[in-house]
Amino acid sequence: MDAHKYSRFIRLAGVQDEGFEKVRNARIVLVGIGTLGGAYALNLVRIGTGFIRLVDRDIVEEHNLSTQLLYDMYDVQHPLPKVTAAKNRLNAINQDCEIEACPSELRQDNAEELLGGVDLIIDATDNFETRFLINDVAVKLNIPWIYTGVVGYTGVCMAIIPGVTACLRCMMERVPDTGELPTCETAGVWAAAAQTITAVGLTEALRIITDGKPEFGLSELDIQAGTWKKVHPEWSGDCPVCVHHEYSYLSGKTVSQSVKLCGREMVHISPGRQQNLNLPGMADLLPADYECTCTEDLLHIKLPEAEIYLFKDGRSFVKGVSDTERAKSIFNRYISV
Repeated sequence: MDAHKYSRFIRLAGVQDEGFEKVRNARIVLVGIGTLGGAYALNLVRIGTGFIRLVDRDIVEEHNLSTQLLYDMYDVQHPLPKVTAAKNRLNAINQDCEIEACPSELRQDNAEELLGGVDLIIDATDNFETRFLINDVAVKLNIPWIYTGVVGYTGVCMAIIPGVTACLRCMMERVPDTGELPTCETAGVWAAAAQTITAVGLTEALRIITDGKPEFGLSELDIQAGTWKKVHPEWSGDCPVCVHHEYSYLSGKTVSQSVKLCGREMVHISPGRQQNLNLPGMADLLPADYECTCTEDLLHIKLPEAEIYLFKDGRSFVKGVSDTERAKSIFNRYISV
């Protein structure tokens, strides 16, 4: 490793040689590798973070390119799991970093495995059910994590240290109801707001890694209004997670087998249990007139009525339909797993 490559980072107050060595030894898991996750990942590899695990269930689509910095048209035209495309790009930037790509949906049956064995969890997701699951695992395993979100021109960020700060369930008793809060599909997303709020999260991550002392509190930035608010959520004395250690999202939540992805003509179908499919073998069994491409991680089939993206773990996307029952019917007609 050439330390000269990182000289300007090393010169930062609070980093120096000792801090850089901690960054080089740090293990981070990044959940979500889209608009927020791409900004996080690009910065983490450029400072030489030792190990980064990428967790995301999605594929690269053309509409991603306006906000997601990691991808280009090649990734759209040559379908790969988003984490695989991201790993390829990140390895091209810095081979000093070990990148682990996990093309998986974060679920209660795999969450401890995917989120364990690290020093820090970074949330770059777009839904609160996943964040509540992250919160359960982080508190149970005593791992610091950073909550991040962006909608429209507004970004929010908070470092959560189990046993030290309020956790997410201290601030929110339940997942917001459908339509209760704006989403990226309803309010859009300004990529610069995502990049700005990840700068806050990255600084918190650096503080946690180097000295364990983040700047506690919830930051809310509105780029359009030019405001930055900071609040200090109180630790709930009756929190089900960090006080009573009841990890309901980790142990008791039932996930729907199929769900329409918001704002898109695409349905996500989960097999209910993680599998380990031989996708090239399955591709060999398809009729010769099927238009398909296949890697070890993803089988893509173009059909007259839809497109099917089948992942190695048994999950699939059916693109071109919005009705979940029709999507399941198309999937079952062409694929049996």
